[in-house]
Amino acid sequence: MSTLAIVLIVVGAVILIALAVFLTRRSVETRRRERERLRTEAAGHRQEAEAHAVKAGEKRDEARRERERAAQDAAIGEEAGRVAEEREQRAAAARERAERERDVATSSRDDARRQRELAEEHARRAREREQTATEAADRALRVDRSAEAEYDNAQAQRESAAEHAQTAEERERQAEEAEQRAQREGRAAGRHDQRAKERDPDVS
Repeated sequence: MSTLAIVLIVVGAVILIALAVFLTRRSVETRRRERERLRTEAAGHRQEAEAHAVKAGEKRDEARRERERAAQDAAIGEEAGRVAEEREQRAAAARERAERERDVATSSRDDARRQRELAEEHARRAREREQTATEAADRALRVDRSAEAEYDNAQAQRESAAEHAQTAEERERQAEEAEQRAQREGRAAGRHDQRAKERDPDVS
């Protein structure tokens, strides 16, 4: 074998080795680039997954806050309902008290009217008896001694009439006091009604 053939063989072998090394490096570089691309895509997917996880966490937090607000609103509504019910109960109690006080005032006015009528009747009877006593006294002045006993009787009747008149005046005074008490109780009932209306404007 000639030297040229050997050289050609060696050169060909070197070229083949160089070509194999080049192809190997290129393949390695291609695989490296592919790995880098895959790592980059994986990192992107991880970032996207993390972003989705953050959004999911935010939505969970928002949902939790919404539930808390809903619970607070429900508690506020329940408290408002309880307060409204208590106010309605107080208004109903105030209306009942006002009604009872009106009944008491009406009864007091009726009692005062009856007392006044009774006092007027006693006063009328006292006037009639005093008139009778006066007439008896006039007759006693015109008759003889036998009429003096009747005059004494008329005098006694006058004294009794005076006592009855005094009793009638006392009862009339009591009737006036009862009427004044009835008026005060009526005014108190009006004030209670006004307070009931101020506590609850819906109270008619």
